[in-house]
Amino acid sequence: MADLKPVYLISGDDDAKIDAWRGRVRGRAEREHGPGALEQFDGKADGAGAVAGALATLTFAEGTRYLLAEPVEGWKADDIAELEPSLAVMPPDTVLVLIARGKAPAKLGKAVEAAGGEVRDYGAPKPWELPKWVIERAREEGLAMDMETAKQLIQTVGPRQQQLQREVEKLRIALHPSGRVSPADVESVVAGDATAQAYDLADSIVAGDLRAALAIAEELRMADARPGALAYRLVSRLRDVHRAVVLLDAGVPETKLGTHLKMPPWLVKRTVAQARKADRETLERALEALAQFELESRGGGDRDLDDDTAFTMTLATAAGA
Repeated sequence: MADLKPVYLISGDDDAKIDAWRGRVRGRAEREHGPGALEQFDGKADGAGAVAGALATLTFAEGTRYLLAEPVEGWKADDIAELEPSLAVMPPDTVLVLIARGKAPAKLGKAVEAAGGEVRDYGAPKPWELPKWVIERAREEGLAMDMETAKQLIQTVGPRQQQLQREVEKLRIALHPSGRVSPADVESVVAGDATAQAYDLADSIVAGDLRAALAIAEELRMADARPGALAYRLVSRLRDVHRAVVLLDAGVPETKLGTHLKMPPWLVKRTVAQARKADRETLERALEALAQFELESRGGGDRDLDDDTAFTMTLATAAGA
């Protein structure tokens, strides 16, 4: 933000980058004017009219004035028309930041550009791009991380960018002054008891032990683990075990499984132990149930259930109850 524009429209699905942008704006306002210097507006409750009114209000404060409004993705043509005249005559030494989660209204983008502002869209990385995204976030924190480590971090905490960003920051603090992250570091710093319990949850599903599965899931939820994150970890784990079962059935020696599975030796050992006790039908039923849960959690199913209830029922199906 060296050469400031009068208006910025920040949009997209990359929550981590958008949150970082918001943080920089707040930080700059507070460094220049002290706590509370950033003027904030609720895009839904206050609307575009409140922002237009604030821009028209004279202020005797010295220096640059900073205003932020979010979310604005729901603004209609009439809302934008109410703000456009104010954008066209932006007061000097004033910076307005508009944040849209997802796609911003095209008319708003045109109004911002017409006012000499800047439109920035931050699209979330696709699933296959996420390891590279994690590596880049680690690099920004001064950490060197390879692809294997990035994939393990994603498998451990799930695909949510904000959570991944927090865990990268945690690794930076925990590993200082070292600047390199290994899979063992992810296991010791990030995974902890939660990942161990997630593996135990997979064990209970493979064994068809619903009582144990529900008990472990409850412990994880008490530790603030969301059903969606639990499902992601569980699917990743069960897919690994299923892959090991398929390889063993195909006659691949256990000593060669590490090459095919592409995971650390300690995890290969645990995966093989689970595969010996599993059968493909059980694993495929569990994966199908978890896929259905993911569909429903995104509003694509027929059952009107909260995530906790739906996840409990999914575990029952996965465990063969």
